[in-house]
Amino acid sequence: MNRMTWTRALALAAAAVLGGASGAAAPPVTTVEFAPAVAAKMPAFGEDERRTVESAVATALTRAFREVPLPAGVTIQVTFEELEPSHPTRTQLMANPAADPTRTHFLGGAALAGAVRDANGHVLTTVSHRYFPLTLGLASASLDPWADARLSVDQFAVKLAAACRALPRS
Repeated sequence: MNRMTWTRALALAAAAVLGGASGAAAPPVTTVEFAPAVAAKMPAFGEDERRTVESAVATALTRAFREVPLPAGVTIQVTFEELEPSHPTRTQLMANPAADPTRTHFLGGAALAGAVRDANGHVLTTVSHRYFPLTLGLASASLDPWADARLSVDQFAVKLAAACRALPRS
């Protein structure tokens, strides 16, 4: 699996941008991975798009975990199991001049799986989430190529934070 580890510095920077001044704890260190099928598609989407969706995960987790108490040393592993854009990416537009950035629509979205581990590497909880609109009429109206994938990421982050809130306190 292709893998990128988010450093503590990135997590702290995201917390500062999203209101870290509120005194909330920094989010846990997060690893974002792409399942082999998704990693194989990334060149067609554009390798710079990898950073875009990884950043969406960091932002969503920072926002969702703002008020969630977690023990020290907790890490989160997120895997994109499926990923499709809602509109063509820049690379796709350059590869296909007939594609239109506003009129070309796809059933975009994402399927994610996450594992929260304690400092010893034991899994505390796992969560999975999948969101793809059923029809183009139900798709996001945003022109962002990753609009529906961002919806899925945000929903996943909220679901993961809720699972962590439900963990027994020790």
